[in-house]
Amino acid sequence: MVLSRRAFLTLLAGTGALAPAVHAAPAPPRGAFALAGTVYPGRGAPLPGHAVLVRSGRIEGVVPTQAVADRPVVALKDGSVLPGVINAHCHDLHTARERRERWLVHGVTAIGDAASPLEFLPALRNSPPGQTATASVCGPMLCPPGGYPLPVHSPEHALVVTSPKEGADAVRRLADLGATRIKIAFEPGTLPRPWPRFDPASASAVCGAARRLGLAVRCHVEDLSGLEPALDAGVDFVEHVPYRWHDHGAIRPVLGPDGAPVPYYQHLLERMARDGVAMTPTLDVFTRTPWNGPALFEPVRAFRALGGRVALGNDFPYRRTDAGMPVREMRLLAKAGLDELAVLEAATATAADVCGFGDRGRIAPGMAADLLMVRGAPTPDALQDPAHVVKDGVFIR
Repeated sequence: MVLSRRAFLTLLAGTGALAPAVHAAPAPPRGAFALAGTVYPGRGAPLPGHAVLVRSGRIEGVVPTQAVADRPVVALKDGSVLPGVINAHCHDLHTARERRERWLVHGVTAIGDAASPLEFLPALRNSPPGQTATASVCGPMLCPPGGYPLPVHSPEHALVVTSPKEGADAVRRLADLGATRIKIAFEPGTLPRPWPRFDPASASAVCGAARRLGLAVRCHVEDLSGLEPALDAGVDFVEHVPYRWHDHGAIRPVLGPDGAPVPYYQHLLERMARDGVAMTPTLDVFTRTPWNGPALFEPVRAFRALGGRVALGNDFPYRRTDAGMPVREMRLLAKAGLDELAVLEAATATAADVCGFGDRGRIAPGMAADLLMVRGAPTPDALQDPAHVVKDGVFIR
């Protein structure tokens, strides 16, 4: 389907007449067009007065708007162009239709499923271009017998590993079934008797097998006691922010008298920042619990100050977190010290890294044309109602 100049001028005039036709498009358009305004590339400084060149569902380049002469240009007064938002930490079944209706039409062009039963993998892998939010897939979380997530979730959300060999075999099985990320946990729980956790050899075997297959490992860590063994095993990403500390039966504070992370925690945050281990804090879900407080926000602030990479994810659907544009998580990341550009990077480029989307999350030549246009700067308020959503070069709205 070729989008005509007349159709784009209709969009430019704000009539919205193009939306129904593009909404039903079965494939990315073959034509070329440009989206103009202040371009936010996802990582790096914004580019006022620039245009994103799109052809056949891909980004060709970013040039000054006045240099565009070979294609229709869509622009908004004082508008901004940015990558589609990515919610890096979600759960539950997401069919192509659900991902379109719950996420894509609101401007979330991709999601990261952070653990799901094996039976859900075919539905998650079904991401027709230009029609639904692309999904990253973990499949069940690998765990030792009786370990998290088994104490709180159904058995289908876990694959039990009892040895290093079983760990490596489980990784290969998930890769063969289409998993694009591997998920493990170092979580003792809140009970007096801690839940079982991976032994170092099995955890290292999981991470090593994943690395050989080109799959990164995401690790559930809510308790500070699990962070060091997770890093020792070689995990690539930390899911959640450790906000409590059960240390050999004693409950210790994660923050010192000055309100900053205690030295042990600070040391681990420095290690994460140095080694490029990103964190997805999922502040939205935790602030809906009695655990809400400085222990959630100050570690993120300290990590960011060290140059640590932060990704956006709200842990949908737990504790009444919402589908759609995750504006509450954006605002909470700002409360934790991220400025406007850092929040945008967390929701685009870094979220793409966590999910394994090598061709999404940034505006650069060769990337998929997952793009948003908003009126004014891309603040959470503006992102609640984007003017245009483009997925794989197809106008969704």
